[in-house]
Amino acid sequence: MKIKDIMHANAFSIHRADNLSNAARIMWEKDIGALPITDDEDHVIGVITDRDIAMAGFTQGKVLSDIPVERSMSKNLFWCDQNDELEKAQELMQQHQVRRLPVLDGNKKLAGMLSLNDIAQEYSVRPKKSIKPEMLADTLAAICKRRSSFSIMKVA
Repeated sequence: MKIKDIMHANAFSIHRADNLSNAARIMWEKDIGALPITDDEDHVIGVITDRDIAMAGFTQGKVLSDIPVERSMSKNLFWCDQNDELEKAQELMQQHQVRRLPVLDGNKKLAGMLSLNDIAQEYSVRPKKSIKPEMLADTLAAICKRRSSFSIMKVA
């Protein structure tokens, strides 16, 4: 199965100079958990998640409207091509422990978004026909694996 067959083609994005308040508003209004970040030429240069926004607000101690998106976005961009096989996207999700991937066209511009939710929904519609249950389970397990030890921070 090709990624273009199940991706969200009408994906939303935000410019790197925009602020976190606008990113959070788009996510809330569109019921999404991540936005691709674009540069002046509309090339995707990163991704920001709802968690990134929450952590930026907490760690920077500023209102979200004062924090540019590019200060809090993930600069390690993991993406797939709309013509790639779905298994390739799942391997990327597993390897990098990400739930969502921007889908880019040949010019590195946004063609859509693919999420773990999209894959699970496709499986629920056509179980075992288009998506291997083992691959879906492996992807979910890899994404959910604890990345590293962390320390508990005391907040005053």
